[in-house]
Amino acid sequence: MYNRVIKILNKAVVKNIRVYDMKKLTPFYDYSIICSVNTARQGMAAINYLKKEAENLGYHVRSFSSSNETNWFLIDLDEIVVHLFVGEERYRYNLDGMYGDCPIKVVE
Repeated sequence: MYNRVIKILNKAVVKNIRVYDMKKLTPFYDYSIICSVNTARQGMAAINYLKKEAENLGYHVRSFSSSNETNWFLIDLDEIVVHLFVGEERYRYNLDGMYGDCPIKVVE
């Protein structure tokens, strides 16, 4: 299910992709994808590309946040929520640590 989203993220040149299986933790979505980029500009481009391509593939974009002023981008695709962090912001919020007990897939 999330493989198509991973392909889009890889084309957007994001890094450190982690897919967490959230089915036992929340009834609201199945997977949480956390990934990183180097700059806010790169994050803005990647999240806008993901939104466009996900809609083209038939995903319903339930929620979407992007701004040049942020270091944390989010897109909710119903069953999949993608968190895209700029630089060290990922470690500040430590979602990877919070989801540490969930089954994980590391994408290189």
